[in-house]
Amino acid sequence: MPKILFHFGELSLKGKNRSRFEQQMARNIKQIIRPVLVPGGFHREHGRMRADLTEIPSGLLDELALIPGIRNFSVVHEAPLELAAMQQAAADAVRSDHGEDVQGRPFRVSARRGNKQFPLTSPELNFEIGGYLKTQLGLKVQLDDPDIDVHVEVGKDAAYIYTRKISGIGGLPVGSAGRGVVLFSGGIDSPVAAYAMMKRGMNVTLVHCYNSTINRDFSKIRDLARQLSRYQGRLTLHRVDLEEFQRHAIALVPAEYRMIIYKRQMIREAAKIADRIQAQALVTGDSLGQVASQTLGNIRAIYDAAELPLLPPLIAWDKEEIIALARRIGTYDISIEEYCDICSFLIARHPETHGKPATVATLEAGLPIGTLASPVITEYFDAGESLPARQ
Repeated sequence: MPKILFHFGELSLKGKNRSRFEQQMARNIKQIIRPVLVPGGFHREHGRMRADLTEIPSGLLDELALIPGIRNFSVVHEAPLELAAMQQAAADAVRSDHGEDVQGRPFRVSARRGNKQFPLTSPELNFEIGGYLKTQLGLKVQLDDPDIDVHVEVGKDAAYIYTRKISGIGGLPVGSAGRGVVLFSGGIDSPVAAYAMMKRGMNVTLVHCYNSTINRDFSKIRDLARQLSRYQGRLTLHRVDLEEFQRHAIALVPAEYRMIIYKRQMIREAAKIADRIQAQALVTGDSLGQVASQTLGNIRAIYDAAELPLLPPLIAWDKEEIIALARRIGTYDISIEEYCDICSFLIARHPETHGKPATVATLEAGLPIGTLASPVITEYFDAGESLPARQ
């Protein structure tokens, strides 16, 4: 029966709130491993969690590495709290991870005695288990930067032994830091922004604005939402039809200012949904200076449409950094599929790059902003499986 031991980073800093963060982390992990979790096989100990699985399906470890809040995890060998059993489990772990022929390879033992009732101290465990491995497997002791690092963690009821750590994404468990609404274009940046906020513990809701005269196939948007749901669990996507607003804007707004006016309206629509679901912030995928709408002047002109805090987690990232994370979380190949972005619809060849608040106010005064009711369709995605949409 395979067992996985999880370790966490920032949760150790949460003091009296730590238990609440750990409970949320446990829910998030169990949601991913539920199909292969042994009944009653999830255990919480101080600073770590253990899952007993029926199997480790292909891709599961890669998926766990991207669950926000996990610092690292390992597939472990469990042993009763007896030295001989721990020595044998250590030898099994080395053979399992590094093969039968390990003679002469440098190693060390790194024991940690969380259970202070166990009679041997950590240095004594290092000596006893290290001596056994040296004799039985022909390993060579090397304390600095060895090929094989045998970790021994002594818990309350058992010891857990492993030689490999899989690095996680770190951060905080999704759902531990409030709720936010992401303006979700379907490009490369906004899915990464959504994931970046998940990593900081935010439960995100996606709002995608479109024009029903040009957007009728939302398979790309759904695929992106479905992919992100793998890291959050249940995820909500609201699709807001701005066709009527854009019709008025095209008639009344100069082409060079339409992008600014469109984005301000998108912020207002997202804010309506945020108010309805009691979200505390809006999130964008903006990166400073990347495109015309993301100059500092235009960011000011666009963002002051929001009363809620507006968070741009990628603001200082360059495109290569954004693409690298998009590839890692599996959204890049979906994001580059062809799709007509609402903000590219009848935009000037040379849009305004330093929007003036006074000009924006004058232009919006002629638009029926407060009287329009944009249709909204809501769809849910649950850990990778989409649920029926509703009007």
